[in-house]
Amino acid sequence: MAIVKMKRLRLLGLRSDRERLLRPLQSLGCVEFSEPAIDLSDPAWAALAKPEGTGLSKAKEQYQQLDSALDVLRKYVPTKDGLLSARPTLTEAQLFDDSVYTDGLAAAWDITNAERALAACQAEQAKLQSQKASLEPWLSLNVPLETEGDSTVSILFGAVPSKVDFAAFEAAAAQATPLAQLFPAGSDRELQYFLLVCHASVLSDCTEAMRPFGYSRVTLRGWTGTAADNIRSLDNHIAALERQAEEHRDHIASLGDKRNLLRLCADRACQEISREENKARLIDTDAAYLLEGWLPADKEPDLAKLLSGFSCAWETADPMPEEYPQVPVKLKNNLITRSMNTITEMYSLPAYDGVDPNPLMAPFFILFFGMIMADMGYGLLMIIASAVVLLKQKPKNPSFMEMIFWCGISTVLWGAASGGFFGDMIPQLVTMLNPNSTFEMPALFTPLNDIVAIMIGSLALGFIQVITGMTISVVKKSKDGQFIDALFSEISWWIVLGGLALFLCGAMVAGLPPVLATVGKVMLIAGFLMLALGGTREAKGFGKVTSFIGIIYNGVTGFFSDILSYIRLMALMVSGSVIASVFNTLGATTGIVPAFILISLLGNALNLALSLLGAYVHDLRLQCLEFFGRFYKEGGMPYQPLSIDTKYIDVIKEEN
Repeated sequence: MAIVKMKRLRLLGLRSDRERLLRPLQSLGCVEFSEPAIDLSDPAWAALAKPEGTGLSKAKEQYQQLDSALDVLRKYVPTKDGLLSARPTLTEAQLFDDSVYTDGLAAAWDITNAERALAACQAEQAKLQSQKASLEPWLSLNVPLETEGDSTVSILFGAVPSKVDFAAFEAAAAQATPLAQLFPAGSDRELQYFLLVCHASVLSDCTEAMRPFGYSRVTLRGWTGTAADNIRSLDNHIAALERQAEEHRDHIASLGDKRNLLRLCADRACQEISREENKARLIDTDAAYLLEGWLPADKEPDLAKLLSGFSCAWETADPMPEEYPQVPVKLKNNLITRSMNTITEMYSLPAYDGVDPNPLMAPFFILFFGMIMADMGYGLLMIIASAVVLLKQKPKNPSFMEMIFWCGISTVLWGAASGGFFGDMIPQLVTMLNPNSTFEMPALFTPLNDIVAIMIGSLALGFIQVITGMTISVVKKSKDGQFIDALFSEISWWIVLGGLALFLCGAMVAGLPPVLATVGKVMLIAGFLMLALGGTREAKGFGKVTSFIGIIYNGVTGFFSDILSYIRLMALMVSGSVIASVFNTLGATTGIVPAFILISLLGNALNLALSLLGAYVHDLRLQCLEFFGRFYKEGGMPYQPLSIDTKYIDVIKEEN
């Protein structure tokens, strides 16, 4: 497959047709809008302007209203969607039905209003509960809280810290004057409360005697009647508020069946936002508008068919090389290679003038993943789990699950070759049932007995992938008119490697003609001379020597260190097999078949999780570092056309 060819689009249309065109363009889903390279601050373009942004503000406000209503339903009317349930499907006409959208906005307004009223009730309840808590310490006093005394008798409400010895406190007040009396009230964690009644003439003496104990006056303004009377009134008010709150909760619950409507309308609002955001990239005059953007070349006939119904002038053109950094990138992949989009998009999309890595990487990634896992049981679980998700949930971006599916098939094949089925679970189980059994799973090799062979195989696979990366680089450089660069780098190293192989074969393998060693020497010398010439072309003086040494040293160490990195394939395969075998052995030591099965399954479940993580991370590293580094040119911008992109529903394309 390849990077999809893009064309630049320029369109000039009547402003009166602008809104009527944007929705069909969104339905077509192939045009990415771009900002025209026009400086609107330049007086020469004074007649041009950006479209007004009121539509975008309105769409965002409506989406926020709908999303808030969904949050309220999630809080007060929770529901569990099936883990693998597929999203409902609707047509575009149903998605953009204005009457349905109006009903959804009305329902959202009703729900959020009920939630605001409920929140107000709860806030008022909290306030009254706080007031009630402040009055509870005075419940034991049958004294109106507004009592303040007169010119003869002083009455005040006070408090001291809870750690104070109240008996000593009373004694200090009594010692100060016999014309005072303390009446203890309630207490809380921090304070002890009391009522002081004394003759007005000795109030200052009393307060002076109480001050060393941390005395403070408590103000109860605004209350009339006793604490008990006020608390009863507060309880009645709180109960009334609770009834109101319950009515609001019931009302919200009764709107729970509006959830799907709200989700539909939230998706509709997202389309409005997307359209308005793209509209903001247009340039307007009083009578016309200018649209610039990109579209795939193969979609031009579809666009032409759409635009034939509008009064507009438009053109497409191939991008110029200087425009390549701005050209959006879309990858064209088949059923297998599109599963690699997960990796490519996580790493970085290729530049528009680069190479689509997916078809080149897919065979290696899938092969290496299966080699690391190498267990038929694990592979079958991967296939079944990914197939169930793909068939039942039907994810909008299926690339990750498709990757697991193809890697599961590879894992089954490698498991069949190595005789692994949840490690050595079957032979262990057969031995438990029949101690005299010598049953072994059929295998071409086993990770524990053929480590050297697996290591050599891993290095061979690594060599093949590295050479593949170098070949891709040579082809790309040749197409770009840089064959000389390829000749003095990758091709020179091929000559060196070929010469080394011939020399070793001629010198070490009996029966081969000695001339092979001679040819190998010539190729080695020629290859190193080409490397020296290519690496020192732009160097001067002594710099030619250092450049040559750097090229040879970095090339040799880099090439062989990259090859050695592939030993991790062997290490991970062996470690996974050992861990599975250890858990199976632990289960077998019990001598009880059910216990063996339980321990084996638990251990293999843990090993499966660890192996999946290890396989993904290390396989990804091999692709991104050892493979991509030889030919990959990253930096592409993702292709993001104006299209219908929904979260809660799937839209069915309507036949025209």
